[in-house]
Amino acid sequence: MLGFLIAAVIIAGCATVPFRQYGDSITGIASWYGGKFIGRKTADGEIFTSQSLTAANKTLPFNTRVLVTNLNNNKSVIVRINDRGPYVGDRIIDLSYAAARAIDMIGTGTAPVRLEIVKPGEGVGVQESTFSPGMYYLQLGFFSVQQNADNLRQSLSATFHNTMVDPDVISGKTYYRVLVGPFGDQIATYIEADKLRDMGYTVIVNRK
Repeated sequence: MLGFLIAAVIIAGCATVPFRQYGDSITGIASWYGGKFIGRKTADGEIFTSQSLTAANKTLPFNTRVLVTNLNNNKSVIVRINDRGPYVGDRIIDLSYAAARAIDMIGTGTAPVRLEIVKPGEGVGVQESTFSPGMYYLQLGFFSVQQNADNLRQSLSATFHNTMVDPDVISGKTYYRVLVGPFGDQIATYIEADKLRDMGYTVIVNRK
């Protein structure tokens, strides 16, 4: 009987797994949204923009920051919860376009993911860093394996001299961001971002 109950809990999935505190993690299906929602208010009253690293979840408190890892390719992104949903099937999170693009799930529409709640002060992400105040950086990668970050930085260094790998400890594990910058001028930053996108890179603009 005990074995049956355990199996039932596993089959029930995320509905039975506590997922509220730092250190909690859960796996399930992610989707992404944009289009007609752009410019509308999210559930917390913000204006939705597809270029922010935000997401919708049914139960997590607003402003909870979550590390989302695409289990198909191990690419990760940190998002902030500011909306409610998704309300389709058993999906566990609905990502903004920018967040979905960062983990390469735009084409598939959905992907199996792992969610991990990020402790306040860890995983400092887009527009929330303690680097040089007022400076801009372009994030081109976010990796759990340092060699992957080093390889990307090396390939970028042939074109950009101001590249770096920025390590960050999240939930006891080290992740590595690949950054180009700093840039002091916003317009120049977005010009460089467009160049990199034309080269095929996924770019996130960080204001530090």
